[in-house]
Amino acid sequence: MGEEFLSFSFIKEPPKGSATKEESIVKKRVVVTGVGVVSPIGIGKDAFWKALLSGKCGIGLVTRFDANSYPCRIAAEINEFDPRNFMPPKEVRRSSRITHFSIASTLLALEDAKLDTSAEDPYNIGVIFGTAMGPMDIIEKFCSLFYERGLRRVNPFFLGMINKNSTTGAIAGRFGIKGYHLTIASGCSAGNVSIAAAHKAVADGHAEIMIAGGVDTPINPSIFGLYAASQSLSHLDGHPTEAMCPYDKRRSGFVLGEGAGTLILESMEHALKRGARIYAEIISSALTNDAEDAVVFSPNEKEMVIAFKKALKDAGIDPSQVDYICSHAHSSVVLDRKETNAIKEVFGDHAQRLNISTIKAMIGHSMAGGTAMQSIAACLAIQEGVIPPTINYKVPDPECDLDYVPNTARKKKVKLAMVDSFGLGGTNVVITFRRV
Repeated sequence: MGEEFLSFSFIKEPPKGSATKEESIVKKRVVVTGVGVVSPIGIGKDAFWKALLSGKCGIGLVTRFDANSYPCRIAAEINEFDPRNFMPPKEVRRSSRITHFSIASTLLALEDAKLDTSAEDPYNIGVIFGTAMGPMDIIEKFCSLFYERGLRRVNPFFLGMINKNSTTGAIAGRFGIKGYHLTIASGCSAGNVSIAAAHKAVADGHAEIMIAGGVDTPINPSIFGLYAASQSLSHLDGHPTEAMCPYDKRRSGFVLGEGAGTLILESMEHALKRGARIYAEIISSALTNDAEDAVVFSPNEKEMVIAFKKALKDAGIDPSQVDYICSHAHSSVVLDRKETNAIKEVFGDHAQRLNISTIKAMIGHSMAGGTAMQSIAACLAIQEGVIPPTINYKVPDPECDLDYVPNTARKKKVKLAMVDSFGLGGTNVVITFRRV
């Protein structure tokens, strides 16, 4: 497998005469000014952050369908969400659960940013959203109706609803956005790949404002059954809230979750002009791929290491300057070890001094929604000076021997934070955030 990668960089203006025309292009600085969350542990930034710091877990028995015949019967569901609080009833009926979550998280993010899109040039605002699975609730419903009751009972609105791009289009339509528009389906990492792509869009001048994030709702009979059949779900006995234990020696797999996370990205100039609060500046991001013929990802950390190193190099920072990594770790035996080894190789001795934590044991493996929530958690850690914990860490694994901020949130001034994500299909992404 080759070492081909794509990087999105924060580039400083070089001295005159020291660079080619292409190298001397000055990128815009990109900042995060708003965040919105729909998660199993809380809806809205404040509820989400409070739950993270308290170590609240959103995992429980599946209630959306009868899971008694499945080997795993738990999930991180969002049960106290009413889409009618965010959308007109007619739109609710004509859209999928991922659209409900995405509209809600975006509305919350815009409110948090105090940004009125109707007062902006609609062509200077864009949307990039990611999803691993798409609108599986609609796809399941369509297939069931079609095979059981025939074509005449199929709602023609399904045609637009089953498109993965429907969510991005719904966000654009709801908020009057006419600019840069993209849907990303790069597996579980799609939430952070979308943020990386939005960062590039603003830095390169394609937009002044980007709405970016991820969403997934995989708690449906077919998808749930598929993951159960793959034997990747946790089979740890005990209370549901303890089923996911990232980096812990007892870990046996993940628990599916659902949700959405939205970040508002702006050029620094635009944010300062309107007096926006700034959570953090995105100073670099990098992507690599490690898919192999035999499997959809490699247990080898080589490409993940390259993604980290590219992000560090393009940000112009030394590994020793990084304070915190909000990690992907979702309780996989192989991948948690792979991630740990990559961090050790990239950061050397500093790896032992790094603060590393994962939010996945609290929100479940919410796929693209969960990876976007990682970036939100990193931004809030920078702003608030507190690092959320890795819960359910009880039995240390000699192969995962770094400081994972076990079980209790930790006060720390975070100047530089990194987020890493990876997913089926082999896509690795690393994003660097800096305190402004």
